[in-house]
Amino acid sequence: MGVQGDRIFAAIKQKGFPDPWSAFGECLSWESAYAVQLKQAIDQARKGPDEQLSLSVSELFAGKTRNLVNARKLLDDVLIEYDQNGMWRVLDERAARLDIDDVSERWARGLVEHPFPIALLSLQFNWRYMKEYGVRAFYEMTARYVDDLSANTRRWADAWATEAASGVIDHVTTVECDLASEEAPMHCDICKKTITALLYLDD
Repeated sequence: MGVQGDRIFAAIKQKGFPDPWSAFGECLSWESAYAVQLKQAIDQARKGPDEQLSLSVSELFAGKTRNLVNARKLLDDVLIEYDQNGMWRVLDERAARLDIDDVSERWARGLVEHPFPIALLSLQFNWRYMKEYGVRAFYEMTARYVDDLSANTRRWADAWATEAASGVIDHVTTVECDLASEEAPMHCDICKKTITALLYLDD
């Protein structure tokens, strides 16, 4: 076991993760990072009026929004590029040949042991989705997910604006929106690793 996985990791060692997928994954890691920073800034702002803290919250929401816009543009551009150059057909053929158990064995080696290996399970789900529905369909689904994250950000920003104006603390929206954002890397930073396995499968 691990034959395909070893070959993929040898290519990663030599070339790293390819763009635009590396950049896309970083965007979705930042989605979580922005959420952590927002939660901290909001917690501080709730302790009393502070113009600088309020400005920090606004800037973080703006940065979070821009980051997701950038992520969506990366996806839009690659969807068009791969449509034009026929790459989706190549990736579908490779997805069909990918041995999920074999590749999973190699990916699992570097993980810290946990009874619910969420990163590995996310990878496996992604590969199965690609096998069943096609690689382009997976990224169409991913684009919808990014749109939902943008809607989540707008919901959180609107709730914070209402809270700041009324003084009535909205703990629930903060918890829900923060959790949605913190989950993002387990889907979309993971998906850069998902497609890298296909891109490097024949190296």
